[in-house]
Amino acid sequence: MKKVVKLLGVLMLMLCFAFTANSAEKKEKLYVGTNAEFKPYEYLEGDKIVGFDIELMEAMAEEAGYTVKWNNMTFDGLLPALQMGKIDAVIAGMSPTAERQKAVDFGKPYLNFQTGHAVIVREDEKDIVKNEDLNGKVVGVQLGTKQEDLAKGYGAEIVRYDSFTGSLLALKQSKVQAVVLDEQSAGKYLKTMDGVKITDIIYDSDPGESIAVKKGNTKLVEELNAAFDKVVESGKYYEILNKYFPEKAAEMKL
Repeated sequence: MKKVVKLLGVLMLMLCFAFTANSAEKKEKLYVGTNAEFKPYEYLEGDKIVGFDIELMEAMAEEAGYTVKWNNMTFDGLLPALQMGKIDAVIAGMSPTAERQKAVDFGKPYLNFQTGHAVIVREDEKDIVKNEDLNGKVVGVQLGTKQEDLAKGYGAEIVRYDSFTGSLLALKQSKVQAVVLDEQSAGKYLKTMDGVKITDIIYDSDPGESIAVKKGNTKLVEELNAAFDKVVESGKYYEILNKYFPEKAAEMKL
């Protein structure tokens, strides 16, 4: 009798393992594009992509029953890759501007605090003190970002770079007179850079970041929106927010 009980126990364990493995196999893969250069949104620690967007997307995917497969690419390549079906979604601190909404669909905003964009200059720069001084100046921006339009709004002459690190290098080499970069990322990276400083902040009139999906993919938008709500309700969202944006958490309006 004892042998029968033991055998039944072993069979039950095998069934449990088989069910767990089968459930994991059934999880659909979600291919997500990002640009791991924007600390604390997404950045590299060794070979691993980490950051606020990454942890949030992983938590949402878990709720929606997906396994995330990350694709790190240039910022300006994200939306074309989405449109061509190379990836299913994009999370990269991306604002759902009117121009972008013509090309792709967006989920509900997952960050809603006031967005600032730092005007960065060399420490010996005397002619650029405030935003209005960008008029007629040569300004570096990352290709495909909204900083280009913001700098143009002040009359700047734009030079585009594949990465914001390229634009900062150009600034240090005096190839451009200023760089405009997301305020949060600028604050993190300038702690490790000498010879440059933030001279002013351009505030965005339309703050907020959202996840982008291919135009017409309403099913995925609805799944991600529902998953986001669950992550917020569980308290997990605020854990991640306080980890990466402790000073901004009080401003959030969800």
